[in-house]
Amino acid sequence: MRQKEKNLLFGHIILLLLELIVVLSAFSEDGFTTLRYYTTDSNLLCGIASLLYLLWKLPALNREGKGVVSRYFQNKDGGTTELSAARNGISLLRFISTVCLMVTFVVVLLVLGPEQGYAHEFLEGRKIFSHLICPFLSLLLLLFEEGDIPLKWVSYALFTTLAYAIPLILLNALGLVSGPYSFLKIREQSLGKTVFWIVTILSGNALLALGALFLRRIKNRKS
Repeated sequence: MRQKEKNLLFGHIILLLLELIVVLSAFSEDGFTTLRYYTTDSNLLCGIASLLYLLWKLPALNREGKGVVSRYFQNKDGGTTELSAARNGISLLRFISTVCLMVTFVVVLLVLGPEQGYAHEFLEGRKIFSHLICPFLSLLLLLFEEGDIPLKWVSYALFTTLAYAIPLILLNALGLVSGPYSFLKIREQSLGKTVFWIVTILSGNALLALGALFLRRIKNRKS
């Protein structure tokens, strides 16, 4: 195994451990209601992506294929449709989760930080991991992972955010939920402000996804 692959494995082990701290702490404090937070969802998704990445890559350490995971993922001929689909699926999940984490960071930086205080949002408790360290560690690992990122994956990152936002907007509209973020409280703000936030956040999401894509391509060209 090359040194680069070993470094990536080590990075994902660290990222997975940090995400376990974030997610377990969130569930411990709020139970399943913590899933209403985009921060929890994005960190949970990132943890799952890193776990799958490790399950995919670790069999490379066992070339004889003695383990169950190794026997499933190992390909003696160097490439099959099943293995390629698994690789692409994990890469897609890694891309989406990284973009979601960067959305979390930017929203904290530009919205929650000014509202609640930057020290509170970036340094207090598990937030130093969920809002700061995990987003950038995930992005760094993404840049050094192998394979190309198709442009269409940008739309998948947008759909993921919409899959979170649409139910919460509807629940806020029905008065069943308040927030949990100020820009989701549509009953307490004008329609124009709601549209502004939707357009702004989705546009930012698209820009972050495109930024991650182009950074990865630039890195690959230099390698």
